[in-house]
Amino acid sequence: MLRTAVIGCGAVSRNHGKALKNNRYATLEYCVDIIPERAKAFSETYGGIPLTDYRELFDKNLDAVHVITPHNTHPQIVMDLLDHGINVFCEKPLAITVNEAKQMIRKSEETGKLLGVCFQNRLNKATQEAKEILESGKYGKIVSGMVLVTWDRGGKYYSESPWRGKYSGEGGGCIINQSIHTLDMLDYLSSYCGGVESLSGFDGKLRQTDDYEVEDAGMALINLSCGAQVVAFCTNCYKGSKVCDLELRLEHAVITVRQSGLTIVEEDGNTVFHPATVLTGEKSEWGVSHGLLIDRFYEALIDGTPFVGDCHTALAAVSIVNAIQHSKGRLIKVER
Repeated sequence: MLRTAVIGCGAVSRNHGKALKNNRYATLEYCVDIIPERAKAFSETYGGIPLTDYRELFDKNLDAVHVITPHNTHPQIVMDLLDHGINVFCEKPLAITVNEAKQMIRKSEETGKLLGVCFQNRLNKATQEAKEILESGKYGKIVSGMVLVTWDRGGKYYSESPWRGKYSGEGGGCIINQSIHTLDMLDYLSSYCGGVESLSGFDGKLRQTDDYEVEDAGMALINLSCGAQVVAFCTNCYKGSKVCDLELRLEHAVITVRQSGLTIVEEDGNTVFHPATVLTGEKSEWGVSHGLLIDRFYEALIDGTPFVGDCHTALAAVSIVNAIQHSKGRLIKVER
């Protein structure tokens, strides 16, 4: 059994806690939060000795630590842990900027420690089925596609977490926090033919509100290395149901990846739907694969198998986000 800990006991930590409680690979030894009450509450639900300073973990003989803290704190905490010989499983995004992400990747390489990133939707059933179809060439090459993310974020969502809604804390809004999962999925699914190469886009704040300063909408024209173009539309201004779709038009079919499953419309009009487990409630968009991804992380530590969420593959997502934020219509190359 590997010895592990969690840093950050806020809302997202519950998925990590559920996955670590009675985990077959790891035992949760500590849980850390600068707010003592939060660490204590997490401890009572999922286990671990509560602490308030992550630096107390350095001499605890840990194998790995989950970093579930505000975006702007990821680089310092992650690199400190790597420097002390501890493997890290980091919540998305890896960092706010490409340069910070690269520093973290270099530190992982220098120390020889695994740095994983929590893009759990890569292991959703629909994503894996789509990946198999694309790589088999069954329906031909990718011709074009569409990313559509329409959610609602405002008011209480930002006021409950003072780091949210600020560029200094969150690094952005709907693109880096909500849409990054679907943008990463696009790169992940198209990685067999080179992934995302470049893009041009715009982002902005559309709502007349003081709830936040970050963008609540963005759009982009994304160029894949295979020559296909994908349009992306993302917003936190939609009062309806949460939409999180990735549509890819192939030479002989159209496939759509969403939480409910994979839809395939073949060129003769025949439609096939492969259903998947669907969550309900306020945080349903988190997906169902946190536990599976965390298990894969620990399997990689135990037997050295490649990890599907390795930091090297997570760099493109940060680069795509930064490119949309800074493009203002200019073509920007995505760093890998």
